[in-house]
Amino acid sequence: MRDLDVFPLEAWRLANGWSRIEVSRRIDMLYEADGLMPPGLDSATLCRWELGERRPGEERIDYLCRLYRTRPDRLGYGTDHTGAEVPNLQRAGIVDAYPYTCQESEQDLRDRLAGARHRINLFGLSRNYYVRGEVLPLLEERAGAGVPVHVYVMDPWCDSRRDRYRIEPAEATMEDPERYTREILVPLHRAAGRHEAFRIFTFNFPCSFAIEEIDAACRVMIYGHGKRGTQGPIITFGEGSPSHTYLADQIRWLERLAEDPEFEPWASKGIRVRPLEL
Repeated sequence: MRDLDVFPLEAWRLANGWSRIEVSRRIDMLYEADGLMPPGLDSATLCRWELGERRPGEERIDYLCRLYRTRPDRLGYGTDHTGAEVPNLQRAGIVDAYPYTCQESEQDLRDRLAGARHRINLFGLSRNYYVRGEVLPLLEERAGAGVPVHVYVMDPWCDSRRDRYRIEPAEATMEDPERYTREILVPLHRAAGRHEAFRIFTFNFPCSFAIEEIDAACRVMIYGHGKRGTQGPIITFGEGSPSHTYLADQIRWLERLAEDPEFEPWASKGIRVRPLEL
C-alpha cells in the first residue's frame, strides 16, 4: 500500500487540479511554443518522478518549473539558500531576477522601455524579441520622444556567430545570415531610418551575455553552453553597485568603439563596432 506522504512534484499537480495526462499535454505545448519536438511524456514516467523513484533531467526540470511557475527547490530538486544571502544580493545591487525568459521577464522589459527617459542601450547576440510587434513600437516611440535608442547586434556574417550558434541545441535565426538580415536587421534598420535618436550598430566579437541598459538599470541575460539563450537567467542591477558599474562600463566601451574605429588596443585586434549598413 502506498505511503500517504505526498511528494512536492505531485503536490503541485494536485494543487492545480491536473491529471498526469494534462501535465504531459501542457509540457508538450511549452515545447511546441519554443519550436521544439514535444516529448510526449507518459503517465508512468511522470508517476515515477512524482514518487521520487526517478529524477527528471535538467531540461525536464526547467519545463516543469515553467509549467508550475516556480523554482526547482519547490518541486523537490535542490535546496533554496537565498534567504541567508540577502545582504550579498543587496551589495551586488540586484533589484530583480528571473530564472529564464518568461512572460513576466518580457513584461518587465516592456515596462522599463515604456518608462525610459534618458537612454536605452540594447546589446546582445540577436534578440529577435526586439522586432516583435509589441516591442519595436516602444523603441520607436521612445526615440521619437528624443530618448537615445542604440541597439548593438552581432554581425550575422562574422565568424563569431558560428562559434556561438554551434553550441546551441536548437536552430537559431542567426545560423542563416540572410534570414537574420531579413527578419531582424531590416525591420530595425527601417525603424532607425524614421528617428534620428534610433541607431543600430553591429559588432564582430563573441559574447556570453546580453545587456539591456535602460536609464539607471542594467538587465543582464546570461548565455550558457548547450542551452538556448532564453533558458539563461536574467538579473537586473541597480545604479550605485559595483555590478552595475561593470555592466554600464561595457556599454561605454561599445560606445567608444563605435565613435573611434581606431580605438586601441582593440582596433589592432580586429574588434569592430560599426553603424549598420544594408
